[in-house]
Amino acid sequence: MVGAVVPWNFPLTLASWKVAPALAAGCAVVLKPSESAPLSALVLAELAQEAGLPPGVLNVVCGDGPTAGRALGLHPGVDVLAFTGSTEVGRHFLRYAADSNLKRVWLELGGKSPNIILPDAPDLERAAATAAWGVFFNQGEMCTAPSRLLVHSSVAEHVVDAVVERARTLRVGDPLDPATEMGPLVGEDHLRRVLARVAAGSEDGARLRAGGARTLTGTGGSFLEPTVFDRVDPASRLAREEVFGPVLSVFVFDEPDEAVALANATDYGLAAGVWTSDLSTAHRMSRALRAGTVWVNCYEEGDLSVPFGGMKQSGNGRDKSVHAWEKYTELKTTWVRL
Repeated sequence: MVGAVVPWNFPLTLASWKVAPALAAGCAVVLKPSESAPLSALVLAELAQEAGLPPGVLNVVCGDGPTAGRALGLHPGVDVLAFTGSTEVGRHFLRYAADSNLKRVWLELGGKSPNIILPDAPDLERAAATAAWGVFFNQGEMCTAPSRLLVHSSVAEHVVDAVVERARTLRVGDPLDPATEMGPLVGEDHLRRVLARVAAGSEDGARLRAGGARTLTGTGGSFLEPTVFDRVDPASRLAREEVFGPVLSVFVFDEPDEAVALANATDYGLAAGVWTSDLSTAHRMSRALRAGTVWVNCYEEGDLSVPFGGMKQSGNGRDKSVHAWEKYTELKTTWVRL
């Protein structure tokens, strides 16, 4: 039996990443969606039933983490637990496994992904536009969001000014309006947490270049302005802790090795980006970066045939590709005397 616990930011996509390979491996699945976004999982279960999946093969259990999630983590009938969410909650599932049947626990957790722009980037305008798109897409509620922009000093002013201008002109509004470019955060509690991280950034001496406040207050929605800080202290909370919102931290470097050291100076290791025209530099920096995925001259590219997952406190194992199927199987040896 596989237990799968998925978050609210991409509820159907992330559920599919776990449910599909588990079913393909012949496992029964109990899926617990986030209490903030359960509907797509319920529809998925209805469609599975209509398609003829036998009763009990795919099960959806709704509830909050301390109740339903904890019950799955501790249940002795669950052999594998696959979780996507925060590093804090991921630690709980490891404890649940230790306190129960030592089930295998596969974790895809938080990130503080660096996006490194070198002066020989093939297209600085595209690099700047992608940096802004990446951190503001889905309101920054993405584990892979390039929330740390590392820019070479020779091009920093040009790149950062372009990102700040994009932050100031990005259209925030109703997510059902086709003209909207960024919608609200998931809820008030999360907005308050993000605003606390913004306040901490200012307290720690970072310079606020754009945003930093809630907006569209009359709508009743949890809207935050796209936010950019520069002059961020690499040792500060803003530099090291995941925000999970539309908040960008900018750092300036002079040498590629300095950029790699800055990039690796967090507990996370989910993703990273490198912008350069030098293939040798791209290979060298990609190898040195402690991240499960490195994009060169692009960001957020992906395919179901390619594994996805992190290093360090960003988790273990991989979703997608044949490597995901391997998470839900067990090696076994049988000796037969004939």
